[in-house]
Amino acid sequence: MKNLFHDLPTGEDIPSEVYIVVENPRGSYGKVEYNKDLGVFMLDRASYAPLPYPVEYGFIPQCWNASDDDSADAICLCSQVMYPGIVIKMRVLGLLNMDDSGEEDNKVFGVPVDDPVFNSVKDMSDIGEHRIKEIEFFFSNYKKLMKNKYVNLLGWKDKDYALNFVKEGIDSYKEKFKK
Repeated sequence: MKNLFHDLPTGEDIPSEVYIVVENPRGSYGKVEYNKDLGVFMLDRASYAPLPYPVEYGFIPQCWNASDDDSADAICLCSQVMYPGIVIKMRVLGLLNMDDSGEEDNKVFGVPVDDPVFNSVKDMSDIGEHRIKEIEFFFSNYKKLMKNKYVNLLGWKDKDYALNFVKEGIDSYKEKFKK
């Protein structure tokens, strides 16, 4: 069995387009995480808050976030709801920078390359203000009912920042896993 984190490439046109492996589909409540050692999707926790994910949430293969010592997270707007394990070719638009209980936790943000609803979306400014507020609301509140956990949003970063984050994440992956 192939490992979706270690065996799937980061993408075809990196860093501007990356693959993301969906863990938590839009509309879902439980926190599913891909277990990199076992190569399976596992329930990390039941949701503490009655808030559904407003985006497809997952990780970028072979991309490591050294700040939180985990795979690089990605969030993607899609016109269709996906399923855990689906791979999306995502056009990178920006990045949501967060403080998650004392750790910097970045979410690379984008839209599917192959979704005609988002063909004209090339930059963060192409995303509606209300959609951005929905994403911010979710990430500001989804851990509030958890004991000793908090999230502070530090703001959105532009495409160049996000592209550099992906490049650094690929380098961090190679260093950590000696590829």
